[in-house]
Amino acid sequence: MTMTQLQHYERSRKRLADGDIAFMEMVAHPTNPMTREDLQALIKLRPDHYSRFSGWLDVLPNRKI
Repeated sequence: MTMTQLQHYERSRKRLADGDIAFMEMVAHPTNPMTREDLQALIKLRPDHYSRFSGWLDVLPNRKI
């Protein structure tokens, strides 16, 4: 079945929204929140997916040693 432009748009919008929600869950995790180093590693591993969150590098805390 061929999808309409609206269906393509909605599928892409939902995929981005789901990624945003997953990212925010990682950032706000109660026992293991994301750190700057975690995000840097994710960006290095999959820049096509995680580079859109690079603005968070200035906001996230450093890993505690």
